Amino acid sequence: MSTSSLKSSLDSFSLDNPINSRSGKRSRLVHIEREDPQFAEVQQLFNKGWRHRKKDRPYVQTVFKVLWPNTVLEPYLQYRSEVESTVRARDRSGNEKLLFHGTNRACLLGEKPNNVLLCGLRECYLCSILRTSFDITKCGAKNTFKRFGHGIYTTVCSSKADDYSHSGAENVNFRVMLVSRVVLGKAYRRYRNAPDLIKPPSGYHSVAGETGWDLNYEETVCYDNDAIRPAYLVVYGEEPLVAMNFKAFISTMFKTPLAS
Repeated sequence: MSTSSLKSSLDSFSLDNPINSRSGKRSRLVHIEREDPQFAEVQQLFNKGWRHRKKDRPYVQTVFKVLWPNTVLEPYLQYRSEVESTVRARDRSGNEKLLFHGTNRACLLGEKPNNVLLCGLRECYLCSILRTSFDITKCGAKNTFKRFGHGIYTTVCSSKADDYSHSGAENVNFRVMLVSRVVLGKAYRRYRNAPDLIKPPSGYHSVAGETGWDLNYEETVCYDNDAIRPAYLVVYGEEPLVAMNFKAFISTMFKTPLAS
């Protein structure tokens, strides 16, 4: 098979896709340069999704693309294909959306562009998710209240996901958040809490929590592990200070330009 045909046959988040290789090296997390259109896409989603008026919107420091071995990726693609065949034609790719998820990080993953190795700490939910994807059996491990029952929760609202993003390691400067590909299929819209749900109603693939009654910000719940795969890791925090050189510092202090 030629390289061009191999590229087209593999998903863009596949670890085996040549487009994701860097000088022959393969890594589960690939640092995306700020000039890359993918960075702009994720940053725009993050900024647009920051809806809490009382929370200052932070600066997107870094974005990593999450790659998967085909053994983990293929069940998701198969599920997406099956859902796509049952929803309306206009819902391409099974109505797949990019949605946010905040979780615990117990290490320094993502703090710098070269911090890409997953840790083995039991309390690091982030690395656990990035290693094998989401596990619905762990629902409620951190939060006992499950508004729409036993499922995997995501949201279009990045500032809501931020409420669940926690970093427990020392010397942490930033926060992190996952952006996942989620197959919504035909979403069942709910305005009231339904904590006993273990699956969506018959004929639906997910539950969409709508604002107005029990919810201030939207959230989406899927009830199948193969309905979701992390796609990006966003590292965010305060905007970095621009370093001044010595001449600029003296000039600013005394309001007088220095001779060259």
